[in-house]
Amino acid sequence: MKNIYGIVLLTMLLFGCDKEWLEIKQDKQLVVPETLTDLQALLDDSANINFGRFPYLGVVGADNFYLLDEDWEGMDPEQHNAYIWAEDIYEGNTSYNYNTLHLAILYTNIVLERIEDINPSVEEQEMWDNVKGSALFYRSWMFYQLVQIYAKQYDPTTADSDLGIALRLESDVNIKSKRASVQETYDQIIKDTEAAIGLLPSTPLVQTRPSKLAANGLLAKTYLQMGDYAEALRYATAYLAIDNTLMDYDSLDATDNYPFELFNVETAFCSTIYPFSTILNTHHIDSTLYNSYDGNDLRKTLYYFDDNGRMAFKGTYAGSSRQFSGMANDEFYLIAAECEARLGNQSGSMQYLNALLSTRWAEGTYQPYVANDANDALGIVLRERRKSLVFRGIRWHDLKRLNMEADFAITLERHINGEIYTLPPNDLRYVLPFPDEVIELSDIEQNPR
Repeated sequence: MKNIYGIVLLTMLLFGCDKEWLEIKQDKQLVVPETLTDLQALLDDSANINFGRFPYLGVVGADNFYLLDEDWEGMDPEQHNAYIWAEDIYEGNTSYNYNTLHLAILYTNIVLERIEDINPSVEEQEMWDNVKGSALFYRSWMFYQLVQIYAKQYDPTTADSDLGIALRLESDVNIKSKRASVQETYDQIIKDTEAAIGLLPSTPLVQTRPSKLAANGLLAKTYLQMGDYAEALRYATAYLAIDNTLMDYDSLDATDNYPFELFNVETAFCSTIYPFSTILNTHHIDSTLYNSYDGNDLRKTLYYFDDNGRMAFKGTYAGSSRQFSGMANDEFYLIAAECEARLGNQSGSMQYLNALLSTRWAEGTYQPYVANDANDALGIVLRERRKSLVFRGIRWHDLKRLNMEADFAITLERHINGEIYTLPPNDLRYVLPFPDEVIELSDIEQNPR
């Protein structure tokens, strides 16, 4: 695509650290993706759409790991402050954690505007549908990640008045951002993702592209976060009806540096977390979490390794030092299991859970769970969800939603330099502040801390 470099240059300028970016005028000769092939190429720029496009601040603030004093001291300000849930996260610096998602949103808006000017032939209709459906999905995926970090947990009694995120639905960067409500944010995610399902193929050509499978998955995740368990179950089962493949963990080599391949058979949509290499090289896995795995549970040896006395994580589905944050089949077994339990069906809940866990234990050692009632089933599922989906960017989202329930709410603690920092359930600090420059350039309301 001859003009994609112009678009990349423009977006780098728009989302760089220069606060004069609003003065930059769009050069129409630069932003001219003209054909379906051009638009697909823009969406296939996985470096700016998939890899490193997931916010890491929730990962830093969650309870999967802890840091030693000296390692915490050596972190950059954003991660250093997010780790202790400080009031000032950015110290006046640019947040690439925030900007990278908006760069991807800009790409999708360019595509959604340009595609309406293309009248496809019969032969082009399938490609036209795929491009539009993909752009709708990608934008919804970015909105979903942003609302988990920068807005309150969804509460149906207050969602209409709680401030959500800025729903950027146009590519014109001169339009100032305005925050939608939490309800409007979730409504937009659902609307666009439902539209995407009708346009996308059932499964992706490559896992960096979306599909009906991934769109069903996003809706299942969205409704789970909203507490609408019937709808979450509907979309989780629709997902599993398309693909319910699971790896046999007993066939993997726990001595490998990264036992899971990129684009493995469980991966529906590939996304990775924005790099936070300091933490990856220095973190210590929470001992309570690590000790919760049975000795025959292969997740214990495939997810973790002893790095000279430091228990560290290696079980990413990205097959490298990148941390997987996309969608994989195991998550939707767990969503279905949780929703069945919440809807009173402990037998159905355990069927989903046991189908998953039987592939995670050493051959011949797994004893299926049997729940006494739906509440017992729910507790079992949530404990196993904690152990299965570690380091996928999901834990922060789970903490926010489960803190709404007294039975599952917890207080997080950090011990640094002789001081104890705490994050109580439903604390204002579960909503991250917008970067200083965003507030200055848009005049949107800042999140209180």
